[in-house]
Amino acid sequence: MENNQPQKSFSDSLITLQNRKNLSLTGVEKVYEASETKVQVKVAGSNLLIAGEGLTITKIDVDAGLLDLVGTVNELKYIGTENKQNFFKRLFK
Repeated sequence: MENNQPQKSFSDSLITLQNRKNLSLTGVEKVYEASETKVQVKVAGSNLLIAGEGLTITKIDVDAGLLDLVGTVNELKYIGTENKQNFFKRLFK
């Protein structure tokens, strides 16, 4: 089943991490992957990788741009934006 609704876009985001165990994130536009060791999301136009152990999403509302998860967070890493990737694809055609 395809979703024909336009994708939400947020201009900013907020990451709140409490004791490396509880993470709250705003500005979430899309969830690409979720497992016990990593969660990859698009947040305010950037791709964010959350790596850790025992990661469990406890709340998700993409329409409102909210995501909460619990587990041990070991790493937060921005891995680029779609706009930059598209720019380089066009540049090196």
